[in-house]
Amino acid sequence: MKLADGRTVFVEVPACMATRDRSGELAFTPEGVRFLDRVRALASDLNTPPTPAFITSLREAAGMTQEELGRRIGRNKLTISRWECGTLHPSREAVNRLRKLFRRLRASGVLLPV
Repeated sequence: MKLADGRTVFVEVPACMATRDRSGELAFTPEGVRFLDRVRALASDLNTPPTPAFITSLREAAGMTQEELGRRIGRNKLTISRWECGTLHPSREAVNRLRKLFRRLRASGVLLPV
């Protein structure tokens, strides 16, 4: 998988998360797509503005609820929910706080839930 900064990450996806579409091409199940989103989120450094799905993937990869993430970065649960729904975009300060938090989590060995 190609990352936004040009790096390539190779990931072994469990067989239960892949299938073939009608034309016989490889396709991923919804669980497989979420798994790959989590990998992309953990490998990223948040240099680009985070999308709602990206924020959700970061939070889920860290094993946090919206309330826990909000508490860690000084926002409330409703704000995190709005970011994840796309009705509100995080400020530059909030993105910086997200970046710091997830760099610390990655450095401490955040594990990907399968």
